[in-house]
Amino acid sequence: MSAKWVEIEQILTDLLGDLTMAVTVLKDYESKPFMKESQNLAKRQCIWRLCTFSLVINCCKYVELNTKYGNEFNKLIPEHNKVRGQFNESVKKNKAINKLRNHCVAHVSDKSVHLSPIEVQKEIIEMFGGQHADDFLNWVCPDNLESTNKTESLVGVIWLLRDAVSSKL
Repeated sequence: MSAKWVEIEQILTDLLGDLTMAVTVLKDYESKPFMKESQNLAKRQCIWRLCTFSLVINCCKYVELNTKYGNEFNKLIPEHNKVRGQFNESVKKNKAINKLRNHCVAHVSDKSVHLSPIEVQKEIIEMFGGQHADDFLNWVCPDNLESTNKTESLVGVIWLLRDAVSSKL
């Protein structure tokens, strides 16, 4: 198998770890009552910022992977094309992800297009689909991923893709 497939396998493995840990850290810290105490407000905001920005970058990386290696996926593991494409489209349709990536997370922009803190918060809420992040976080990586239908979460689909690629190496 080509070096390209080894690279794809590594990218998928990295995405698995990065997306899973971003969701896990958020859920773990949010479950701790002490994090909601006023003296921990700045720490809590930093954790949310770090994890949310990781989610943005890695969702975009999933789209970039599909753009760059779509033909390879079509040839080697066509059985996963439908679900791979569905999740790719879902990420692309979430305009807040791209806006956060382009104007806050991944680039240093001039002040005319850089998002203010209030605009960043608005885009994060839009990315989550509302005030509560649970549905979005579970769409990315549900609790007990091992026992869930892998085609119902982004991390599950990435897991399927990685395992399918690995089996062909």
